[in-house]
Amino acid sequence: MQTQFYERQWVWGMLVFVFLALVGCSAIGTPSAPAVLTGKVSVGPLEPVERAPEPGQTPTPIPEQVFTSRSVNIYREDGKTLVQSVPFNGDGTYRVELRPGTYVVAMPPEKIEFARDLPKTVTLISGETVQLDIDIDTGIR
Repeated sequence: MQTQFYERQWVWGMLVFVFLALVGCSAIGTPSAPAVLTGKVSVGPLEPVERAPEPGQTPTPIPEQVFTSRSVNIYREDGKTLVQSVPFNGDGTYRVELRPGTYVVAMPPEKIEFARDLPKTVTLISGETVQLDIDIDTGIR
């Protein structure tokens, strides 16, 4: 009689243990979806006394190197810990997947050019895309 009691208690104990182990593992094994930071980049002026094209005139294409030679830095919320440096694509865009959280987007400190809107704090939510366009002033006058 007492043996049956201990056997039942052991079975119930094992069931509870297995249940808790499965619940714990499922919570740990479910990573949150990444968030995406994307945007369009403009760079200028590219030469001294640069003028806008006349009406009906086709603007001069911007060489890919104008964009690919530049990047933007992504820092943790403290603005000091570098998470990633993101190079721009040749078409003047960028895209990066990051963990959900709050980040500071800034130009690399060694550059002489600047972006008026940076540094900027952005909050990224799992599965969502945030667009941050960047206007870089080269300082050429």
